[in-house]
Amino acid sequence: MNWRVNSKTLGMLGHMSAPAEVRPNRRGVKSRERVLDAAERIMAKHGFEAATLARVVEESGIPMSSVYHYFGSKDRILLAVMECGADRFFADLPDLSRRPGRPAQHLARVTSAAARTLERHPSFLRMLIVFAAQPPDTGDGEIQAVVRRVRDHALELLRGQITAAFGDDPRSPATDQLARFALAVMDGAFVACQTDRGVTLEGLLRPLVPSLVAARRALLANGGACTWECGDLGRTVTRGRGEARAAGALEPEGEAHPWLSEPGTGR
Repeated sequence: MNWRVNSKTLGMLGHMSAPAEVRPNRRGVKSRERVLDAAERIMAKHGFEAATLARVVEESGIPMSSVYHYFGSKDRILLAVMECGADRFFADLPDLSRRPGRPAQHLARVTSAAARTLERHPSFLRMLIVFAAQPPDTGDGEIQAVVRRVRDHALELLRGQITAAFGDDPRSPATDQLARFALAVMDGAFVACQTDRGVTLEGLLRPLVPSLVAARRALLANGGACTWECGDLGRTVTRGRGEARAAGALEPEGEAHPWLSEPGTGR
C-alpha cells in the first residue's frame, strides 16, 4: 500500500473558490515557498491571528507586492499553507507496499515510519490539530474542509495498511474502527510530545502495535462491534503483546512496558 498522494488525490483547493491560479517562474516558486514556510512557522507557533501579512512579509523577506500577487489575501495564504503542508507530509511517507512477515511486523514498520514523518513536519501537524479543534473564523468553512480532507485521507491510508497487515476487508467496520483508533493514538502521542520534551513519538507509539492486534481480536470476537469488557480486552492485549513480540515488533519479555502487563500480575 503506497502512502503517497498528490493535490488531485486530496482535491483540496480545486473545490474551493480560489482566484485564478498564478504560475510563477523558477525564482517565483522559491519566493512562494519562502512565504508559505514563514506563514506556517508563525501560525504553528503563535496562531492564525498572529500571521498578519506584514509579519509574513517580515519573516519571509518577500515584498508585499509579491505576496499579494501570488496569494491575494491572508486567507489564501492559509489555504495554500495547508495544501502544501499536506502534500509535503504525505509525499514524505515511505512506500510500504510490501508486507514483511507477520502482521505485527508490518504494523511496527508502519508505526515507526509514521512517527519519523510526523517528527519531520511538526509545524503542519500542530496547525492541523489546532484548526481541527478550533478552526479560524474565516474562509466560509474552507479551512474545516481542508482539515477534514487531510484526516479522511489519513484514515484511508491507515485502513489500507491495516488491510495489508491482516488481509481483512478494508470496508469492514472493524478495519475502520482500528484505523480511527490508530489515528487517535497518533494525535494524542503527537500532542504529548509537544508538551513533554522528555518523551519521543516513536517511544509513545510503541504499544500501538500490540494494542491493534488485541483490539482486532476483540472486535472480530464481537462481530465488529466495540462492546468488549475491560477484562476481556486486558486478556486480549496480553495475547496481542505475545504475537507482536514473537514477530519482533516488541521488546523481549524483560523489557515490556508496564501498561501492557497482564492485569493484576505485573507481567
